[in-house]
Amino acid sequence: MPSNLPSPLTSFIGRQREIEEARRLLANVRLLTLTGAGGSGKTRLAFQVGAAVLSEYADGVWVVEFAPLSDPHLVPQAAATALGVPEHPGRSLTESLVDYLRARSVLLLFDNCEHLVPACASLADALLRGCPTLRILATSREGLRVAGEMTYLIPPLSLPDPGRLPPLETVMQYEAVRLFAERAASHRSGFKVTDDNASTVVRVCRRLDGMPLAIELAAARLRVLAVEQIAARLDDRFRLLTGGSRTALPRHQTLRAAMDWSYDLLSAQEQALLRRLSAFAGGWTLDAAEAICPGDGIAAADILDLLMSVADKSLVLVETRTGEVRYRLLETIRQYGGDRLREAGETDTVLGRHLEWYLRLAERAEPELRGPRQEAWLDRLEAEHDNLRLALEWSGARTPGTDAQMRLAGALRWFWFIRGYWTEGRRWLEAALTRRSEAASTALARALQGAGRLARFQGDYERARALSEEGLAVSNRLGDSESRVWFLISLGAVELHQGDYGRAAALFEEGLVLSRALGDKGLISMALSDLGVVARIRGDFERAEALLGESLALSRTLEDKWRIALSLHSLGMVAFRRGEYDRAAGLFAESLVRAGQVRDKWIADDCLDGLAAVACARGHYEHAARMLGAADALREMLGYRPLANEHSDHDRCVATTRVGLGDAAFTAAQAAGRTMTLEQVIADALAAGESLATKAKSAAKPTEGKGAGLLTPREREVAALIAQGRTNREIAIILVITERTADTHVQNILNKLGVGSRAQIAGWAVAHGVHTLSAD
Repeated sequence: MPSNLPSPLTSFIGRQREIEEARRLLANVRLLTLTGAGGSGKTRLAFQVGAAVLSEYADGVWVVEFAPLSDPHLVPQAAATALGVPEHPGRSLTESLVDYLRARSVLLLFDNCEHLVPACASLADALLRGCPTLRILATSREGLRVAGEMTYLIPPLSLPDPGRLPPLETVMQYEAVRLFAERAASHRSGFKVTDDNASTVVRVCRRLDGMPLAIELAAARLRVLAVEQIAARLDDRFRLLTGGSRTALPRHQTLRAAMDWSYDLLSAQEQALLRRLSAFAGGWTLDAAEAICPGDGIAAADILDLLMSVADKSLVLVETRTGEVRYRLLETIRQYGGDRLREAGETDTVLGRHLEWYLRLAERAEPELRGPRQEAWLDRLEAEHDNLRLALEWSGARTPGTDAQMRLAGALRWFWFIRGYWTEGRRWLEAALTRRSEAASTALARALQGAGRLARFQGDYERARALSEEGLAVSNRLGDSESRVWFLISLGAVELHQGDYGRAAALFEEGLVLSRALGDKGLISMALSDLGVVARIRGDFERAEALLGESLALSRTLEDKWRIALSLHSLGMVAFRRGEYDRAAGLFAESLVRAGQVRDKWIADDCLDGLAAVACARGHYEHAARMLGAADALREMLGYRPLANEHSDHDRCVATTRVGLGDAAFTAAQAAGRTMTLEQVIADALAAGESLATKAKSAAKPTEGKGAGLLTPREREVAALIAQGRTNREIAIILVITERTADTHVQNILNKLGVGSRAQIAGWAVAHGVHTLSAD
């Protein structure tokens, strides 16, 4: 077929999805513009699409290259030259082109339109109006804005998640990795991606945003550098990524030149906005941009239009997450903008505004993390976590004599704890505490509270005690009763973890009295919960049930999912200690779901341990091993040190499960659990629980009634309620009998069955199919 498509000198990697999508779109529109940042591979993709559809155009596919032009009046001339259309006296070239193409079936590739958009748009509009069988495929940083045009933003090359690196054969299926590997081999003979260097190659490709030009320039550096050295130097990528092909366009020979080309095409206001947007890490909202980016002729009201403009030019990515629109720069563009920000002398001003905005956000979020809007605010802080990190770093380095860093770290303490950023949060809090003299006492109290809590959960009890004692002194000095309760509870928790249950209970009781006086339901719930744990450890299950039940009720009135999850887990532990496995499993499962809703990893870890223990007690060893593996992975990530007796339970469960499964099967199941995400673990735990319950019912049917004759009908009812996790008091209420009569029935059942615990009664009830009997 007639064509002037160039023959490629290097292989084309991937992009099959994009080729098929472009072909599909071209079948339905007459002007399709491929957009994307400089170096994203628009031209190569357009040529591949042209080659793929060549047979569909009887009169050919023709490339019109605009990159060498600077004069917009030469745009029709470029098209005429590509097609071999001569000039005719008295007629414009555009008219001659229309006459030539009117009856022909042609696809024109308008390549590199961004610096001549008005002229390219005018020519495209005239040709499409006059030539009914013509189609145009254009490449540009922005759309041509011609009637009937469709734009298609070219995504980055596909990349694996560096945090969950797949096997080598799977890694090589990702486009960015394949491109790096092939181009690297052309510069260093024998280079291959191996198990040893795969993670570094992925890191390089990811930091380069999957941008083809940047990846090719990085691969070229393998002539003189190892891939590890390339990864280490990417913070200065514009000096590193040079030395492209001498025959390429000048802007494709270095990454800096590619960025300069895009930047120079912007208006002065667009340039100012782009460099100020580089202050954001991990994206931003419109509100944030309107607060941080105005100045020097740009008003807050101008930001939206300017933002839309630079987004149209493929320099800003627009994303929608859970109904909220966020904006983001590719990291390469962000680094370039940061260089320009420093050159303009605006860094201190813009990052100062950035700090103020995110400090206000964190302090607004802090009280919301303990109530009905908890989940939404946790998610919002998660979305802004990179910006909050940047603000913490800036406040620590550039704001001497202020308590901005301590205020910010203190406000984030609950976010870090619930979402599992324990080591990071502790590092920021400890850094802020080195500047105590600059801090207001209220900010200091919050930072001490957060640092002490994280130190305790990571097993640094001496540090936790010192921080909590200091915090108690600060709260006494302030006369802040709420803060005093927190530090009493914190000190009590240190004693609890170190085994002094009497001292722990006394501190929790003092905190409970004070929190009741304040009427603070959240503090009351916390103190009750901790007292319930002490009672459970001491074996006083009735008191533990009462305390934890009250804590749970208060948490439900507060609609605080995290506190609800905490109380449910503690009640599950009480049920497990009593041998009430069905009830324990139900409580652990509900707690796990609640923890999953706020993505809390600590409570989830404890629930997984609990579910593993229940599965182990029932002999369901494979499920137990998976849960143990998932719990171990969370524990290691957090650096969590559980209570001594719970750690012993964990070790016993591991030993029993290993024996029950055998070493090989145990290791395989545990490894499977370790690789699961929190969402996968929750789904697996719930599915396994339902499956086991179904199997128990099925297994019980053949023997139903076989051993049930040992018990009277009333005793079978009591056994069924015991299997459902009911206490004697609850049994009495349900059956309308006295609690003493219920006690007698339970003792008779124990005697008749020859067993010694309620757990064994429950097991017998399940085995003989009486555990689902109605008590009506």
